[in-house]
Amino acid sequence: MNFKDLRYFRKLTELKNYSETAHFFGVSQPTITYAIKRLENEYNCELIVRKSYANSVQLTSIGEQFLVHVQKILREDELTKKDIERFQSNDVVMGFPPIISDYLMPLVFDSLKEEKVLDKIRPKRSGSKELLDELHNGRIDISLAGTTHLPESGEYQYKVLKTHKFKIIASAQRDFPKELKIRDLENEDALVLDESSVHQLLAANLVEKYNVFTNVVYQTSDYKLLLDLVASNKGISFITETALKDVSGIQTLNVTDVDFPSFYLILIYRSSMKIDPTIQKLIDVFSDLSDN
Repeated sequence: MNFKDLRYFRKLTELKNYSETAHFFGVSQPTITYAIKRLENEYNCELIVRKSYANSVQLTSIGEQFLVHVQKILREDELTKKDIERFQSNDVVMGFPPIISDYLMPLVFDSLKEEKVLDKIRPKRSGSKELLDELHNGRIDISLAGTTHLPESGEYQYKVLKTHKFKIIASAQRDFPKELKIRDLENEDALVLDESSVHQLLAANLVEKYNVFTNVVYQTSDYKLLLDLVASNKGISFITETALKDVSGIQTLNVTDVDFPSFYLILIYRSSMKIDPTIQKLIDVFSDLSDN
């Protein structure tokens, strides 16, 4: 099996154009054509519909199934290379979502320092959804994450560190009743976290089901800025209680007719990853925070 031919095939299915695929790899167009032919000969099948134009490639049914396997094969090859690179560097690329890491890191900093792993961490700071994609693709080794749904795939191992709740928040300057119905908030200006956050989907559900959070006046990826704006009475918002530790100028609203899902703070890594001593120390230190 020629991995280069598989990469040519995968890119061709993305670009659907022989000349653009050749240009991407810096090779001639016949190089791509011959690669596809070699694959078809090796597996004794047609992968590309023969009536396809050069600028409009269409896969056969077998080609579509073959692509599924190619994606898996190339991903494993790429993960293998990245795991070897990690072993050679002795560093750990770790994902840190802002809200979760700002909450958890002060709790484990001394332990990580004592275990002499702080200087081995190469942090990658981004939203949980993006970090999980990075983990899947092997660009990071292990990650903190916040999620409303625990992973069910055997592809991952994870540890639930904390289980928190979502809160609707407003400025402490505002005067709200002790108990509210969700529709009492339908005319309020809203401030929301952007699509890199798991909050985005839940906020969209509030819009669809209750017609609240429809008047979004500002959207940001910076949760601290969002909290500052709420405290300054620029609008209400929706956020996990993880972000509210030691925050002043903000009140949580007691909305009695909405049940929000739990927000799980997890440590997650690929099941296929070999656990070296540094990774094991990270797992042990963070696992000590677990509520379970």
